[in-house]
Amino acid sequence: RQAKFIEYLKTHNENEIIDWNNFDGHITAGGFIYAKQEKKFLLVYHKMLQMYLYPGGHSEVVDSTPLDTAKREVKEETGIIECTLINENEEIVPIDIDTHKIPYDEKRKLPEHYHFDFRYLFVIEKITDVNIDAEELQKYEWIGIEELSKHQNYGRIIEKIKNIIKE
Repeated sequence: RQAKFIEYLKTHNENEIIDWNNFDGHITAGGFIYAKQEKKFLLVYHKMLQMYLYPGGHSEVVDSTPLDTAKREVKEETGIIECTLINENEEIVPIDIDTHKIPYDEKRKLPEHYHFDFRYLFVIEKITDVNIDAEELQKYEWIGIEELSKHQNYGRIIEKIKNIIKE
């Protein structure tokens, strides 16, 4: 599954892998947010993409690691500051790395390219107020694991999440 990403890393330097203008691809990161008490996940509705996603986005120069990107994006997009990373003993390791092709963007005239998306799982004790980034996002919802598993974008990661949250 990671062959494309590994090949990409062999042929691109440290600056290129986070450059939004690198249309071979670039690193993105995000985090599923799980409210333990209610057993619900937070999804945000992305205006441009017109779909529900977990909070996340592009790596920036200020981010030392993909985990830093995920934490920053979660905070920027939801206002949630206090959340715990599931994998604290190996915090740099995501629960998943997804490679997906971003189609040509007619509006902004951006060529198709790849996102190498580092996915993390964060936990909060209970559902909290969410202050979404109104520039990028339109709304949000909290959903259970069964509803999350019906989303076409999360096929491979659902079993991993189920195994982690049952522990």
